[in-house]
Amino acid sequence: MKMIIHGTAYIDGELQNRYIGIKDGKIKFVKKHYKGNEKVKELEEIILPGGIDLHVHFRDPGQTEKEDFFTGSKSAAFGGITAVADMPNNHPPIKTLDNFEKKLEIAKEKSCIDFALYSLIGDEIEDLTERTGIFKIYLSSSTNIGKEISEDGIKKVFENGGKIAFHCEDEQYFGSSSEDLPGYNQFRPPESEVNSIRSLSDLPEGPKRACHVSTKEGLMEAKSQGLAVEVAPHHLFLNEEAFLGGFGKVNPPLRTQDDQIALWESYERGDIEFLASDHAPHLENEKTEFVDAPPGIPGVETMYPLLLNSVSMGNISLSTVIETIAERPAEYLNVKKGKIKEGYDADLVMVDFRRIESIKRENLHSKAGWSPFEGFNAVFPIHVMSRGEYLIKDNEFIGEKGRGEFISAKI
Repeated sequence: MKMIIHGTAYIDGELQNRYIGIKDGKIKFVKKHYKGNEKVKELEEIILPGGIDLHVHFRDPGQTEKEDFFTGSKSAAFGGITAVADMPNNHPPIKTLDNFEKKLEIAKEKSCIDFALYSLIGDEIEDLTERTGIFKIYLSSSTNIGKEISEDGIKKVFENGGKIAFHCEDEQYFGSSSEDLPGYNQFRPPESEVNSIRSLSDLPEGPKRACHVSTKEGLMEAKSQGLAVEVAPHHLFLNEEAFLGGFGKVNPPLRTQDDQIALWESYERGDIEFLASDHAPHLENEKTEFVDAPPGIPGVETMYPLLLNSVSMGNISLSTVIETIAERPAEYLNVKKGKIKEGYDADLVMVDFRRIESIKRENLHSKAGWSPFEGFNAVFPIHVMSRGEYLIKDNEFIGEKGRGEFISAKI
């Protein structure tokens, strides 16, 4: 056995005192009692499953001045995220098998955590589905991507065992330009999201996920269709009244306080399947002028800690957080992660819920160099382990660049 740890761990929906044996990157046993001669490491911290972020933009290739797979994955690790799924709107777009393989090699060389890669829908769907299994469709134009919807392509993805995540905004509802966050909410209004989600019912049937749902009405429409719903932490913790200027500009926009409250209530009820950061970093000098600021905010490092602080305050249950940030994302990617269970990857985070700290930009690790959650309280992990290896130990990074493994989400 490489390692045996003992402490209070989140297992089967509750905190239990257990011995956890780790070997070859896997959890070999979880026991109430251990009798043996091997050394046991006693942990005072609470042991939780590593988080999985299904929605990140690590900007690699194409915009590595904003982020790359090493800095993005390192930032993720400091936030207790041990696996990510990276979006395909790169330069060049990930739409061909050749571009996919080139991006895969970059990620293999740089990522310190495990990763999956989305593809756009192109002419090589069978090959791409076999390679990755997860696709992204933008129902409005996005960075370097036009609005492209192919019903035949969607059908082929589903027929070949793939899944599709949808960015749901309908451009026909967009207004004129805006100069502040309330104006941006009206520029890309709730009707844009609701109508776009509604349009999914006209597309071929299959495993669809509505990304970063931001409104009460959008959530209701998604649930009425039986769609998997993803919500981003900035729509839970922020609204259009935040004094962020261009630093709060994101697609879909920060909404009203009423929408924010409705999302929290839905999260508490268990109506939201996934929490994902939509980590989309831009440099500080790009975000200072609202009109010209590119949409997107960093969040992979702060998502899990913000939610854990909410647990410590009694605002959300630990089981809801773990389900949405670890267990269901692992199932989505068809990988044995997200649980502290025999046979699963030893992806673990150790936290002290009494150690609450304020988020400060100088303590974060994304190239963005800023956070919309500056000053928010959070519970950051003290130790983070990926496949039985420490990435973070006593709040220090000791992981290795390029140790991350590719996750093929093919069913």
